[in-house]
Amino acid sequence: MEIFVVPDMWNVLAQWGATLILFLVIRHFVYKPMNEFLTKRQNAVVSEIEEAEDLLREAEDLREEYRDKIQKARKEGADIIEASRERGRDLEKSAMEEAKAHAASMIEKAEKDIASQKAQALKEVRNETADLAVMIAEKLLKDNIDVKNQDALVDGLIEDLEKNHV
Repeated sequence: MEIFVVPDMWNVLAQWGATLILFLVIRHFVYKPMNEFLTKRQNAVVSEIEEAEDLLREAEDLREEYRDKIQKARKEGADIIEASRERGRDLEKSAMEEAKAHAASMIEKAEKDIASQKAQALKEVRNETADLAVMIAEKLLKDNIDVKNQDALVDGLIEDLEKNHV
């Protein structure tokens, strides 16, 4: 082995040339494809991040939209319940009014029936009283009374009975 203080130029130039060639080969076959791959990968990652952010914003918009829809649905449900309650109160009120009207008509009908039956009973009592009065009068007088006198006698008896019993 020889040691030289001044290096051999041809050796230095050959090493520099080999290093330059090696650098160019590595740059062409390794560095450029690696750089292109890393750039593509960086662009893909940035694109995926942007897409994820877009999806996140879209998901947040959908969540807000669904939240609004749920609130609207709850409000509609509450409105429907309140409308049903109001309708129930109206139905109850109309049923009460109908029941009162029906009861009033039944009372009125009963009063009319009572009045009619009272009038009928009074008529029957009058007829029986008239017949009884005629029989009493015939027995008292022992002779036939004409129709005019009979009617006057019956009317008088009826008036007396009405005064005393009504």
